[in-house]
Formats: sequence, C-alpha cells, structure tokens
Amino acid sequence: MSDKKKIIIGILLGIILLLVWIKFINVKEVADYFRKLNFVYVLIASVLYLFSYFIRSIRWRIILKPVCNLSIKKAYLIWMAGFFMNYIIPIRAGEFAKSYFIKRTNGKAISKTLPSVFIDKVFDSLSIFVVIILIPILQPNIAKPLLILIILLLAVVLFGLGILVLTAINKKFVVKLFHKILFFIPEKYEIKFFEIIENFVEGIGLFKHHSRILPVVILLTFGAVLIDALYFLLIFKAFGENLTFPIILFGYTLIYLSYIIPCPPAQIGSNELIMLIIFSVGLGLNRELVSAVVGFAHLLTGIMITAIGLFSFSYIGVKVVDTFRNVNISESEKYKN
Repeated sequence: MSDKKKIIIGILLGIILLLVWIKFINVKEVADYFRKLNFVYVLIASVLYLFSYFIRSIRWRIILKPVCNLSIKKAYLIWMAGFFMNYIIPIRAGEFAKSYFIKRTNGKAISKTLPSVFIDKVFDSLSIFVVIILIPILQPNIAKPLLILIILLLAVVLFGLGILVLTAINKKFVVKLFHKILFFIPEKYEIKFFEIIENFVEGIGLFKHHSRILPVVILLTFGAVLIDALYFLLIFKAFGENLTFPIILFGYTLIYLSYIIPCPPAQIGSNELIMLIIFSVGLGLNRELVSAVVGFAHLLTGIMITAIGLFSFSYIGVKVVDTFRNVNISESEKYKN
C-alpha cells in the first residue's frame, strides 16, 4: 500500500472516530464550558507543555551523545521536527526523520543514530508503570476498552525493554531471534536486511557501556511525565474544574502512551475517543467537560506542534515534503550511510 493511500485511509478513519465521539456527547453543553475558559491558565499550561518536550529532547541528546554530540538547541529542534512528522503522518515516520535530520546536518550515518531513537522511546514508555501504580490507589473503572488499552501499551513497553535488556546481555542471541521472527523476508533482500538488523542491535548494545547515564535518563523521563500532568491539570483549571493531581497523572500519562499506537493524522478522533474512555468511562468525569477539555487541548497543542515543527524544519534546512519522501523509502535505504 502506498504512503498516500495510508494517509487517506488514516484521515478517513480519523473522521469516522470524530463522528463516533460527537455521537456520544451533547455539543451544546460542550460549547457552554468554553464560556468559563481562563486564558491565564492556558498560557502557563502551554509553556509547561513545550517544556516537557524540551526535557525529552535533553534525554535523547544524552542517549545520543556517545555517537553524535548535538547542541541543546539542535537536539530540541530536531526532536520537535520529528514529533511534528509523527503528528501529521500516521506511520511513525518522525522516528526515522530524527536520524535523517542528523545525517543532513552532521553527516552521521542513520544506522549509527537510529538506535538512540529506539532507546529514547523505550524510556518514554516507562511511564506505564506510573499508571499501574496508580490503579489500586485511584481504583478506576477498568472497563473493557480501557483494559485493552492498558494491556496493549504494557505489551509494547515490555517488548521494548526486553529487546534492550537482551541486547545488553547477548547481542548474538537477539540477532538470531530476529532471524527467526523475520523468516518471511524475501531471499533477495535477506542479506542486506539482516545486515541492517545487526547494525541496529550493535547500536542498542552500545548503551550498556554508558550505564552511568541511566539514573539521569530515568529522572528526566519521570520529570517530563510530572510536567505533562501539571500541564493538563492547568487545562482543566482553565475550564473551572479542580481535579486532584493523581487523577490527572493517571489519565494524561495513559493518553501520552497511547501515541505509541499508530493513529490518524494529527490524532483526529483518536485523541477524543481515548480521552473519553480514560477520563469519562474510567474515572467517571462528566463527558461534556472531558470533551470540551480534549477539544480545546487538541487544538492548542496542534497549533504549537505545527508552529514549532515548521520552525524546526526551517532551522534544519529541509522541506517537509523532501523529508517525507526520504524517510518513507525501502527498508534498506532507511539505514544506508
């Protein structure tokens, strides 16, 4: 299936999810909540939102440093440009784009820097354990949709951690494991493909030689999670609703983790439905309040991500269309030089 078809299907899916969301809410009541909006809280929340991603970019820079030493500014803008790519394209192209940007600006091979992106995402997903710890404290209604979401996210996290740990212990075993799992790769691509896998595993294995940075990376991870929760707490306050910090921490952490799963462009529809499942079904909050908050937050973050994403592309010196073309090529080409 071509990338254009994937994007069109993603947009159509997003529209369907949006219509399903609208069907479950009272649009007039949602609109009434906007009369309470306090823009002072919105301004502070916006700063916190961007700061949480700045912290994540610092974490990635630390993980990347043994291979490529980026300035703090460049690391942040490359991270945000990749994040913007993920936001508009429903195939996680932004993860590859980060390595592509480094190749364009620093001349480092994609195969050398891509493992840092994988490791960064694994640490990002550690926040699932915050959710698990909070479940017995908050005792949310774990309805089937919410349970499926939590199990799916936990499976992704455990897979990533498993690869990271196994690679640190025995790289050869991981390579053999991938050979067995990916037995269906056509013979004509097999040699090049598994050369890519071996380079990737080798790159992940480098992290074990820099284990001293582990405490800092973990601290930055949970620092970003707490700032995310504070941002969303202030968005609720902007609508005149005072919620406890643990509830927001549980709900927004799950929302952020859900971005691991492929979703429609700009998370249209998926954001709204997932938030209803978490905050309304799971935590018992008013559906119209939750819908007003998510609708406004979605618009606000979309504007910020787009503005900073486009600025980041300008700083890096590449065009969005060119990046899309270069990060959505054949599997082997992604890792060349």
